[in-house]
Amino acid sequence: MSLNFTSISSGRKKSVTERIHHWLKRQLLDKRLNSPFGYLLLLLAAVFISAGTAVLGLKFGIGLLFLIIGIPVLLGSVFNLQFGLITFFVISFIIMGISRFVSGIPLGTVMDAFIAALFFGLLIKQIGSKKKLNIADPVSWLVIIWIVYNLIQVFNPAAASRVAWLYTIRTVAGSMLIYFIALQAIKSLNFVSVLFKIWIVLAVIGAIYGLKQEFLGFAEMEHAWVLADEERFSLLFTWGRFRRFSFFSDPTVFGILMAYTSLLCFVLMTGRMAIGKKILLGISAILMLLAMVYSGTRTAYAVVPIGAAFFTVVTFRRKIILMAGVMVLLGAAVLFLPINSIGPLDSNALDRIRSAFTMEENPSYNVRLKNQEYIQPHIWSHPIGWGLGSIGVWGLRFSPDSPVASFPPDSGFVRVAVEQGWIGLILYSILLFTIFRYGIRHYLLSEHPRVRTYYVGVLTVLFSLMVANYPQQSYAIYPTIVVFNICTAIVVRLKDFDNEEMEKLNGGIKSIN
Repeated sequence: MSLNFTSISSGRKKSVTERIHHWLKRQLLDKRLNSPFGYLLLLLAAVFISAGTAVLGLKFGIGLLFLIIGIPVLLGSVFNLQFGLITFFVISFIIMGISRFVSGIPLGTVMDAFIAALFFGLLIKQIGSKKKLNIADPVSWLVIIWIVYNLIQVFNPAAASRVAWLYTIRTVAGSMLIYFIALQAIKSLNFVSVLFKIWIVLAVIGAIYGLKQEFLGFAEMEHAWVLADEERFSLLFTWGRFRRFSFFSDPTVFGILMAYTSLLCFVLMTGRMAIGKKILLGISAILMLLAMVYSGTRTAYAVVPIGAAFFTVVTFRRKIILMAGVMVLLGAAVLFLPINSIGPLDSNALDRIRSAFTMEENPSYNVRLKNQEYIQPHIWSHPIGWGLGSIGVWGLRFSPDSPVASFPPDSGFVRVAVEQGWIGLILYSILLFTIFRYGIRHYLLSEHPRVRTYYVGVLTVLFSLMVANYPQQSYAIYPTIVVFNICTAIVVRLKDFDNEEMEKLNGGIKSIN
């Protein structure tokens, strides 16, 4: 399957962005770089970057690469949203790993600028285009309301710092612009398939690197990073072993990503496809589950069976129910029988898995319950919250004297309740409920097998993330925040492809007859 990002149907008037895109391609690539002079220029640039990096250090090389490669890629992303969304998606997987070893470069600001550029491209794409962005669905309207609610939080009288709001709004509301960018970029079922493939390939690479960390050890730079901070070391070295994080920000993000992506692989395997593809998906899922175990993330351990249960209930197919029953029996055997090891999993790893399902014996879970009991009066007394950035890192930095500044924001839902009040929590819950109601309704109405499989796949991922957001802030960090918004856009767009795919399917049947 191939995807042509620049194809323009004949007889249709080109939009402003399409005309600019083709002019840049013609002038820069076809006439300038595709020539002996262009090849020489690229060779000299490569030599200059290598020499400069060797003499002046890694920051110099990264800065030059951004100027030479980053700016053209950014321009291409502005004028071609499909290319831009894929580029941003890939970068979101590796950005936190880069930030771990390259200090002094505002990578978060770079990502914000990328989102702003893509959104600008979305806006100018509407100029001269007859097919405007359709936001008539309830999900899009609730996303807009949620963004507006976060924006007006700057006037929250209880907020102790407007600067904290500025830092937080980038993640809370700014990242949700990705939803509208994806809504415009997703124009076919094949493009959804491309996104899935890129997502799974990146996750498999992450899983393999995480397993490398487990069986071959950390790289020298990674080991130095772990030891550089005492608190970080205490979080990463638990139960007598190191938790693995691959090239992501921390083991929690890594483990949860492995959990919901492995679920996506298993769901896609139930669709109609060649046996070879099913085998590849199965191997990918197993690699991710193994890497998830070594992340030591107990939330991820719980997400897998809960997500599988959601998939079983929504599809309610006999084969799926039987498979789920077998998995429940196998899981119960691991949890309750005195098994000391299973393949590469030793007793330490198995004990960590078991601890995720014995919450009453989990000290960290009990601490979180006490924290939530403490914070409830503060939530009830502030219906619109204490303001964005009032707790966590920004709270301690900008409003340390606030009574909620030192509150540990372990749960994504609790954080919303504290910062945006019980009104914000209700609004947020309505948004999530609407996403699932909309998705399940159109899943049940859809007729094309591939559309139905994609529906239940993204809904299973979103449900898993929602569950994980209670004990963790599951979709506040890259790449999961991008996954969440892209999956939400897929839920809204899939129904538009159902009739068109059924027409293709029926046309193929008629031609055979």
